[in-house]
Amino acid sequence: MVPRTAPPRPAGVPARARRYPGQRALRITLRTAHIGCAACTLGAALHGAEAGLWPAALVLTGAGIVADDLYRYGGDWLRFLQGQVVLLKLGLATLGAAVPSLLLPCLWAALILGGVISHAPGRVRQAALWGPPGPCANRT
Repeated sequence: MVPRTAPPRPAGVPARARRYPGQRALRITLRTAHIGCAACTLGAALHGAEAGLWPAALVLTGAGIVADDLYRYGGDWLRFLQGQVVLLKLGLATLGAAVPSLLLPCLWAALILGGVISHAPGRVRQAALWGPPGPCANRT
């Protein structure tokens, strides 16, 4: 009998995302904190109040999520739709900071984009804009 082997993967497709102990708990904590910081930043913008340190905390929690994604998927993460959406959200936040009259619409757009992509199926989140898709996009 010939042993079965897995079909060859296209070049650049990782076998699976890298993991570490406590990763799920850390990701849940970072995402929850990130949503809370977004709510406080958006709330301050809605009411014309001083946002204080909430925007900085928003950036730091977002950077933590990005760092984890880069660890999990390497530089390939930037090819995935989820990585491109993060870059778009950063662009919206930068535009809103540079043009105060656009701050509120930019924050709303970033919040909506984040909610949509984070709840999209893996085949959508990890669809590649170029090259092979990510490991979640290939699950059956």
